[in-house]
Amino acid sequence: MNIAKQLVDNQVVNLVNANPEYFADKPDEERKKSKAFLLLAISAFLETEISDAIKYITEGGGDGGFDAAYIVQDQDSLINVVLFQAKYTRDLGKDPNFPANAVEKAANTIKGVFDPQKRLELNESSQKVVTDIHSYLLDGYIPMITFVCINNGIKWNSDAQNHIDNNFGGQPQVQFEYFNHDDIIKYTTKTKKVDASVQFKGKSIREDFNYKSVILGRVCVSEISRLMHEHGDALLEKNIRKYLGINTVNEGIRNTLTDDDKRGSFFFFNNGITMVCSKFSANYLQESNWIVKIEELQIINGGQTCKTISQTINDYPDMDFSEVDVLVRLYEVSTDESVIQDITFATNSQSPIDFRDLRSNDAAQKLLEQGARELGYAYKRKKEVLTARQASLESIPSSVAAESVLAIWRECPHIAKHKKHEFFSTYYEKIFTNPDTPLNAAQMIIAVLVFRFCDNYRRKPSDDLEIQAQRAFSQYFLSMIIGRQLLLKEGITLQQITHSNFSQIRDLFEHNRELLHQKAEAFLVECLHKHLNSDLHGIDGRTIAAVFRRFDIVEKYLKDCQLFF
Repeated sequence: MNIAKQLVDNQVVNLVNANPEYFADKPDEERKKSKAFLLLAISAFLETEISDAIKYITEGGGDGGFDAAYIVQDQDSLINVVLFQAKYTRDLGKDPNFPANAVEKAANTIKGVFDPQKRLELNESSQKVVTDIHSYLLDGYIPMITFVCINNGIKWNSDAQNHIDNNFGGQPQVQFEYFNHDDIIKYTTKTKKVDASVQFKGKSIREDFNYKSVILGRVCVSEISRLMHEHGDALLEKNIRKYLGINTVNEGIRNTLTDDDKRGSFFFFNNGITMVCSKFSANYLQESNWIVKIEELQIINGGQTCKTISQTINDYPDMDFSEVDVLVRLYEVSTDESVIQDITFATNSQSPIDFRDLRSNDAAQKLLEQGARELGYAYKRKKEVLTARQASLESIPSSVAAESVLAIWRECPHIAKHKKHEFFSTYYEKIFTNPDTPLNAAQMIIAVLVFRFCDNYRRKPSDDLEIQAQRAFSQYFLSMIIGRQLLLKEGITLQQITHSNFSQIRDLFEHNRELLHQKAEAFLVECLHKHLNSDLHGIDGRTIAAVFRRFDIVEKYLKDCQLFF
């Protein structure tokens, strides 16, 4: 029996036992295990914590053919949408393919979800996702779709591949990916060091300065493809940019590589690849075409380029890439993490990236970790694999802290909802190191408690049609309203929330949270009535979703709301 499959099954059981609140909607153990397997896979694929992954779940009756959905607003009027479908096999001795009929259903799901003219019968969670997507599409956004097929068996068969090819062959907006127990284990285990050799072409430049060395030169894209084939994502351990699948940057790289007229000029069109290592060596007496031996090789910028090169060469085996080169910068920096971090910051500027791990050693992050620990909470500065017990609500990933603080104390709920990938870059100072109100642990934890409550409450149905019409979209805005109410009730400013009055403010929220949420929703509905000049239940959900992407309702109504409880 596959060892990875056994390990993942053990993680599934531990997750169910340690976090019963995540599985209260499941009537039996098998369904709980299936949901836990889905959570583990989402967490691994998106490289996030379980407490984040739970927010993306939509599975259940009427889910529309997808079990979870992740949506992020990208550059150039694009939205990246990742849909997940999982099949969990109870008998670990079997290795079934991901079902062909499930792939066929996935193809139909994509056609339905991404056509605003179609109406689908969905459960509440799935309907909220589809309404959000349709709202984006009607505003002119172009979707880039990745459908992730997950199981604890093996990949889909040729019949399933035919469904994909027949429906989306040649369609650059749609990509299917396979993910299983082996991939989950790869995420949960540390990657071994990569030692490799790289063939440079023609003359290269080598310089030594400040006890460090660098080589600049040309490398054939086939050599990059070979590296990716041999070492895969192990080369990208320090790369802070997630591979975004299909987007305008990657599609442009692919188009250039496959265009007979442009392929030879790829070197001039691409920004190049930045690598770091602990040591490199070559025969420098040789005038050109160095074969460089490299220890502890990592790609810190250009991960998208490398992935796209590898995928394109794999897709076009008969095409000649021997004269297609890319610029490579190779730095020998030993194990100096601060230097690697500085290089990474300086060279990553092509598209939105996740700076969370790079920011994790900032003084502000360390102070939040220490302050949270003293208040009885575990603040997770870095993305890390948590045990089932560590994934409890007392654990606060920095990503959750960032969206909570940005929505509540920084009064930007519209940004917190749709710009998750920019929390640790564009909005980092605003969230964590604002010179007027630097964030402390007490403020952070209160924000997280409020946001988590509101985020969980959005799943509850309401008999009031006006309340129900906005509930699926408003949790970030409600969180901001409740945060303001806590300050008004205590008669304090944000700066005055400290460890000294933390317990008092937390208790005020915990003892009144139902009433606070009820009154905040009533206030928000009243604001929406004024803003839209209409009852909500008669308005298309896509219009309501669009309202919560903009800032005007915050400025007109929410920032100056008065005490109402």
